[in-house]
Amino acid sequence: MTITTVVEAKTQQNRIRVLNSADSLMRSLRALFCLCLLYITAGCAASSTTIIEEEVVTNPKPMYSYTSLLIQDFELKRELYSDATDARMSQRDLRYEKLPGELSGHIERYIKSRRIYKNISRDGKADAATLVLTGKFIRLGRFKISVAVSLRDGVSNQEVAYFRQTLWDVLDTTDSFSGLGREIADFVSRIQYK
Repeated sequence: MTITTVVEAKTQQNRIRVLNSADSLMRSLRALFCLCLLYITAGCAASSTTIIEEEVVTNPKPMYSYTSLLIQDFELKRELYSDATDARMSQRDLRYEKLPGELSGHIERYIKSRRIYKNISRDGKADAATLVLTGKFIRLGRFKISVAVSLRDGVSNQEVAYFRQTLWDVLDTTDSFSGLGREIADFVSRIQYK
């Protein structure tokens, strides 16, 4: 072997090394790009951000002394979701009209799963051991749902707890009601020993 052959062989090896490192760098950059893209698209999934704006407990007696919970459908004013007359209600408007009942069902299901109260109903009669859960929709839209929830004493109708929250980044209001029901059940569970 001559010196020029050895030099050419070493030069060829260096070129191969540079090409391999360039390919390796390109593969690494592609993988990093794909990973970044995955993180960005995961943030766009059907998720929402919950912000608890206010939570107040003003109970005159311990919350655990209530053994029954009566869940009433939340107040939903029609102007929050529609400007159509009764004769021109769309399928979407009809679906929104049913949302208070659906939300009450979700709240009932989540609270029953926690076994906090002996009796949970949506149409019972309130007595001294009953808390009445009421509420109203403050805003109802494609990207934001705001509710105000009140727990009241069954006999005096005095408010013993108040909770206001907003769900942001809501892509479809009707699909977010299960999560909203869970948030309200969390509130009822959280204040149980206050």
